[in-house]
Amino acid sequence: MTTTASLNSKETSNYRWVILILTVSCFLFTFITRFAWPPLIPVVVPVLGMKMTQAGAFMSAFYFGYIITQVPAGVLADRFGVRAILALSLIIEGISTFAMGYITTFDMGFWLRFITGLGAGAVYAACSRALMEWFPARERGTAFGIMLAAPSGGIVLSNYVVPVLNNSFSWQGTFQVIGLATAAVGVLIFILVRTSDAIKSSGSIFDGFKVVFGSRDLILTALAGFCLMWVELGTATWANAYIKKLGHSVQAAGLVMIFYGIGGALAPLVSGYISDKIGQRKNILIISYALIIPLTIAFGYQTSMTMLSILGFAFGFCSYLANPHLTVMISEFAGREWAATANGTANFIFQLASMIGPVVLGWSIDFTGNFASVWWIMAAGPLLGILLLLPVRPENKRA
Repeated sequence: MTTTASLNSKETSNYRWVILILTVSCFLFTFITRFAWPPLIPVVVPVLGMKMTQAGAFMSAFYFGYIITQVPAGVLADRFGVRAILALSLIIEGISTFAMGYITTFDMGFWLRFITGLGAGAVYAACSRALMEWFPARERGTAFGIMLAAPSGGIVLSNYVVPVLNNSFSWQGTFQVIGLATAAVGVLIFILVRTSDAIKSSGSIFDGFKVVFGSRDLILTALAGFCLMWVELGTATWANAYIKKLGHSVQAAGLVMIFYGIGGALAPLVSGYISDKIGQRKNILIISYALIIPLTIAFGYQTSMTMLSILGFAFGFCSYLANPHLTVMISEFAGREWAATANGTANFIFQLASMIGPVVLGWSIDFTGNFASVWWIMAAGPLLGILLLLPVRPENKRA
């Protein structure tokens, strides 16, 4: 159901937690469909006779579709609200993921992953807009921290559930079960999400783009997000295959990534809450980036399950400390009226790394025959991100 400005403050206050739960659910299932593929790479690649570059291309196909819908979805969410956009997104993702259970060639899988990405592309901007509508500035770090724990939660669930489903139903059944569950959540989103008409954008879409591209701070922050995504998605795509190549089982690789995901799920909760209390979002970002650099390289030199798990947790925690602050800063540089347009544009920039990185890293594996170069290439991302963040001025915000 959709409400208007007639929502009184009590209803708005109470329902903001329902909205938060719904956005977390939406984000969670988007990441489960996204990361169902990496744990299955060692299983499906031999069956379909694929190369590692092609396996990486499945992730790139997802992100190619994903970035296409970022900006249009943000504009539409600012103009018309978020409910239908989020529901349609999950239903498309669910159907295309279900169909992955029937692929017999690389081309079929590539285009289905592309369609899944098209569906997922609306989620980030629309969820960001919903939280900007419903949560006051003093609670945004906490709210965005909770929502942005969902990506790591998706990694955790994917690495736990996918091996179990694969053992029980085969890789084909794994895609089918995940697809059906995702589409069901889309229907639930359509029934329960509310949006307020009171602060929908009144200007033209060009006004929104003027705000976004007129803010040097917003663009630099978005480029720093590209650098963070370079290492986060590189890890999520290739860590399973690296651990498997060391001689560990698919389940063991999944366990390491569960530790990585748990660290990543806890970090936004902690850093979002702390930043609401003390501010300093930019400084938390820079500290996070500085910690990621040595952890990325150190993780790639581990061979034992014990050290992979310990460093995996620390790696995930430090990587995802940054996530809520990127989103809150970008939202506040644009203001509530243009939050979805700004986040759609910023996430378009973020996800260029997700589209390019898996193929570049996959090529480096094929070229060298090992994973040694992968970690150094990934570690370059956060180093560049620090340089981009240094001139950003957080006080230049609109809301």
